Amino acid sequence: MNYQSFDQLLHVDVRCVQAIAGHAALLVVGDCAGDMARQLAEAGCVVHAEHEVRLWFGLPILTAPFPLFVGALVTERNTVLQQMSLFAWIEDNAIEQPRAEVFGLTPFGEQPVLFLRDLDLDQPVEVWLQTPQPTNWVRVVGVVIATAQHGGERRVLALDQAALSLMQHTLPADAQPFVADLAVEVAQGSTLKAALRRRRKTTSEALMNICEAWRVLARAASVVQLNPCAGRGEQQVGELLKLAPPKKW
Repeated sequence: MNYQSFDQLLHVDVRCVQAIAGHAALLVVGDCAGDMARQLAEAGCVVHAEHEVRLWFGLPILTAPFPLFVGALVTERNTVLQQMSLFAWIEDNAIEQPRAEVFGLTPFGEQPVLFLRDLDLDQPVEVWLQTPQPTNWVRVVGVVIATAQHGGERRVLALDQAALSLMQHTLPADAQPFVADLAVEVAQGSTLKAALRRRRKTTSEALMNICEAWRVLARAASVVQLNPCAGRGEQQVGELLKLAPPKKW
């Protein structure tokens, strides 16, 4: 596989506010995203108004300080996986198939030959975006769901609940019955990964990709819910921006 552009790799487009500090980014969604953005700007973050941002998903390389942004995977049995669900496949099969080949690009546009055994799978998937003017790679370390419906102090959401909440706040109205069905299964004891897998053949590829993307992102970054109108929101989430280590590349 030969990739000429990052846009050929696995990605998801999300409409949100971005708050950038150093090499770390917070994504802000929800009905109070504007209020949260103003508070973060006052706290010194570089804030980009709500617009659609493209997120890339990378796996850390054992022998390099930068990730491989993933485009596809070929299993040891020569099955080609080119959807966001390949990350779930890696979670389930990496130990049994360490020579599965992963295709993609480094942040420098290089296309190395890498197997799963060459990647640091003890670390979570990394989610990155490019800032506008000047273009720069920054790592997404947190997502804030800023909503007036939240009472009390900020709440850090558990993994599957975080992904479901992100779906509820970002997917269109016609997708909400699908999200509600997923939430029911998770409440009954299923994992979100299993609930999505059961629907993979009967659900549109576009919807599945963004649901899988939120599931992965909820494991890659902290997801917090808060009401910025009830307190100083930037104090509640500011420490999240310290989670991304300085880039060395």
